[in-house]
Amino acid sequence: MKILTTVEIPKSGSLIDYSSRILTLGSCFADQMGERMGMYGFDCMVNPFGTLYNICSVYNSLMRLGAVAGLLRSQDNPLFSKQDVFLRPDGRFVTWSHHSRCGLKLSDGFTADDFLKKANEDLLKAADFFCSADTVIITLGTSYVFKLRNTDFVVSNCHKAPAREFERLFVPSEDTAQMIRQIVAMFPKKRFIFTVSPIRHLADGAHGNNLSKSALLLAIENAKAEYFPSYEIMMDELRDYRWYAEDMVHPSEAAVSYIFERFTETFIAEDCKERMQQKLREFKASQHKNR
Repeated sequence: MKILTTVEIPKSGSLIDYSSRILTLGSCFADQMGERMGMYGFDCMVNPFGTLYNICSVYNSLMRLGAVAGLLRSQDNPLFSKQDVFLRPDGRFVTWSHHSRCGLKLSDGFTADDFLKKANEDLLKAADFFCSADTVIITLGTSYVFKLRNTDFVVSNCHKAPAREFERLFVPSEDTAQMIRQIVAMFPKKRFIFTVSPIRHLADGAHGNNLSKSALLLAIENAKAEYFPSYEIMMDELRDYRWYAEDMVHPSEAAVSYIFERFTETFIAEDCKERMQQKLREFKASQHKNR
């Protein structure tokens, strides 16, 4: 008896193995997929700027990494400066290019200079990894962005700043597709795999979330980019609410594991599978020892 609709995914003609260097960028789902790659022992760097929800922030982050790594020419200094650093209302030093988890707390004795030093050290490390990375997995979460008023800069995180400081905009599918094409064209030696996050952005409302995800799907299709259907797997194979976390927005751990399993079937070389299980056992043993 067939009890679900399976999303058919053709096996990739180019497979990831243990010689691959993988960078993941994007939404919370990029964190989850990247962390699992690490659990299985793959050489993977996960979201060096923290969680990035939109194509503009992903694009800006890659341009900064490319400039620091010497892969792109830039007239501007790609390192962060003192002018980039500010203090969030909750007392955490950040920049508009970072997620809050990258920040340092004033209450822990850190200063703006401490955060600036850390941000640039982390940037140099990420750029070095990006320079030699062969695979970049990008998970797009939403078509909605927040732009600082009186500027053209789209923030990666609003950092609890007053709403009056931002303009909320919808990035058209055509603009997203153009940024995807530019990313792929500017780094021709790297393989880019795109996916749309299965995490629902219900702050936009159910209709707004569907419009947002649809625009991302159409953009990736029109850009003719390599694609993995994590969103479709969640919507069609795992459509029951038992596959969601308690917030009914994020996929449960079981759902993320299932989607990652489908990813391995599509993109991971078969001769890696035995080693993956060994690496997973080693990871679980190390976690047990650290408790």
